[in-house]
Amino acid sequence: MMKGHTSTGKIALLCFEKDMERLEEIHDLLKGHAEVEFVPYSRDVWGKLMSYDCIVAYLAAGIVVREICGKLRSKWSDPAVIVLDKPLKYAVVLLGGHHGGNDIAKLLESLGLKAVITTAMEYSNGLSLGVGFRKSVRAEAIIDAINKALSEIGAEIEDVRVIATLDAKRESAIVEVADRLKKPLLFVKAEEINSMDLNETKAVKIGVKNVAEGCAIYASNTGELLLPKRVYGGVTVAIAR
Repeated sequence: MMKGHTSTGKIALLCFEKDMERLEEIHDLLKGHAEVEFVPYSRDVWGKLMSYDCIVAYLAAGIVVREICGKLRSKWSDPAVIVLDKPLKYAVVLLGGHHGGNDIAKLLESLGLKAVITTAMEYSNGLSLGVGFRKSVRAEAIIDAINKALSEIGAEIEDVRVIATLDAKRESAIVEVADRLKKPLLFVKAEEINSMDLNETKAVKIGVKNVAEGCAIYASNTGELLLPKRVYGGVTVAIAR
């Protein structure tokens, strides 16, 4: 993700060679937040593009949709995709809104573009759950911990707006949890949490100040912590709004 100034991985700035000069200002802006590379458009470039974290395409949306469609595998591993219109008025998030796309589109608003975002999380109220867990923990244990935490404040899963955890947990049971609960899942980088004013916990051993509370507050609307970190077996949960 890209709140503030944190790196969001590798970005491909996809365009025809003749348009590179026009996109120099966008390239320079993104370069302050990520590793950015101009990628000249060709019909056989899409295999290479799938290794990037985000594709910002200065192409017709139809071209992008038709040519990337057969390469997509999973929302957890596919790159975020943003399409820029020809007059450079809009940055339209097609894929990966919760995985960097929305943040990058919003960043481009500093250059006068309008971010076009359709993911529901940005327009809804509700609870933000921060979750930490051991690598071996199964989805059932995480769901049980979430339900116990919610019960402590008299809430239910329907009140949850988003689940957030460390970026390092992408290949874990939390993906199954989000799918089963049908809730957006936000991965937060350790440096984002460490830049926040948080109480340090035992998580400092893995280079993070506070996983559950940090993730809950980071993903929340107001930053208000409703339930400080609770430990349920191998799972920690905190709740903010």
